[in-house]
Amino acid sequence: MATTTVEPKARKRRRKTRTKNVSPLPAIAASKFKASQIDLTPGKEHVICPDCKTWTPITGVRRTPVLVPHHTTPYHDRTTTTPRRCSSSNRRIILDTEVDTWREELAERAEVSATVASRRPTKVLPKPKTGAVPAVSQLKPVPVSAEQVRRVFRQHQEQCLACRGEVKDRDGQTLPCPDGERLAVTFLRLFRQEPKRQAVREFFARERRRFDRQYAAAAPAKRQAEWAAVLPAVRDADTRRADVPFAPAPPEGPSVPTAPQDQREHDRRQAELGRQYARRAAA
Repeated sequence: MATTTVEPKARKRRRKTRTKNVSPLPAIAASKFKASQIDLTPGKEHVICPDCKTWTPITGVRRTPVLVPHHTTPYHDRTTTTPRRCSSSNRRIILDTEVDTWREELAERAEVSATVASRRPTKVLPKPKTGAVPAVSQLKPVPVSAEQVRRVFRQHQEQCLACRGEVKDRDGQTLPCPDGERLAVTFLRLFRQEPKRQAVREFFARERRRFDRQYAAAAPAKRQAEWAAVLPAVRDADTRRADVPFAPAPPEGPSVPTAPQDQREHDRRQAELGRQYARRAAA
């Protein structure tokens, strides 16, 4: 009699992790996450774990949504021999965000990111540093010489067509140049005034040299009068200094000389300095 053999059939495994254990940690709200940190696609609910920062599935969406038990490191990471279970495993999560609202926020963030990425960075140009502008009362007018006006007038004549007689009106007559006329009048005025200006400059130069000579001549007498005024106080100080008994210098420091080593060389040097000062004052 033939026997019938029955092939064993494997039992169908559950596709999702199902457990009744719930973490004692406080529940987390889905509205606290950004749109890029949570995925509310039906059947593919995922969220970034607040502790280990890894994408973790959400189970029990229709009843009590919790985070699937997971480890702090991925399962395929071979560097960790003893993986540690994350403390947020089986932690309750409150799905208080609608799927449509989450999709709209995700689309807005994607549009903003694309707009920001398309912008070109602008080059920052350094602001030029400008100096302080002097006040009107601080401006010093610079006198204009006839030679400067003559050079400007010659340059204008080389560039102006009217000054060269090449500009004519409808009747064929040559048109005058007002700028050239103004420069010519200014040049003639300054040229007539140049002798008087030169005389004034020479007068001030002579007065300056005379004042310097008087100052150099009066300097020795003034210096002698100043020395005579302080001479009694100097003598009094010398007398009181002579009354102090002589004491040796402290052992930690060298003695200080009170007179020059070469009196003749010292006098010669002082006389030379006096002559140099007199020459500088007379110059």
